[in-house]
Amino acid sequence: MNHKLQHITEAGLLALYYKERDNVYVGELLSRYTLRLLGVCMKYLKDEDDARDMVQQVFEKVLAELGKYEIDNFGGWLYRIAQNACISQIRAQKQFVAEEYLVYVPADVEPDTRQFWEKEQQHERLQLALEQLKPDQKICVSLFFLQKMSYQQIAEMHQYDIKEVKSYIQNGKRNLRLIMEQMEQAENVRK
Repeated sequence: MNHKLQHITEAGLLALYYKERDNVYVGELLSRYTLRLLGVCMKYLKDEDDARDMVQQVFEKVLAELGKYEIDNFGGWLYRIAQNACISQIRAQKQFVAEEYLVYVPADVEPDTRQFWEKEQQHERLQLALEQLKPDQKICVSLFFLQKMSYQQIAEMHQYDIKEVKSYIQNGKRNLRLIMEQMEQAENVRK
């Protein structure tokens, strides 16, 4: 922490950065958020080394992106970057196989490839539909249904209240169903 800058507010540091484009101001801002950022990354990644690596990646992204935008709420923006980066890493590491694909098929029985491809297409539609949800809905639906987190855990992790989480999940689930129905209709029209 730079002792000459520690008395300057977050808004003041941002204003100085945008005026002078000197990364010393960004460094001061980042130093103020390092521990909180590490905590956020630990909540997602559950491993201290991975979390520390992620903090460094987030710092690099901030340095690359801050000049492109006028940020009013640095802490909120930084939190979103960290959150999205952690979720991306979790997705990249998660190579799970759904239970229905682990069914034993005797060697002399021909597997039903049509059924397999239908389920595979449905899974792809679900992923595409998730990407079309509003960010808060996407986060809550993904964490609740895919990572089996409780409303309380989601609320604490993302600084929502329980009612917001419930609303995001309900609306996200409804919107997901509508999007998937539209996708299926579009596919049927093309056939």
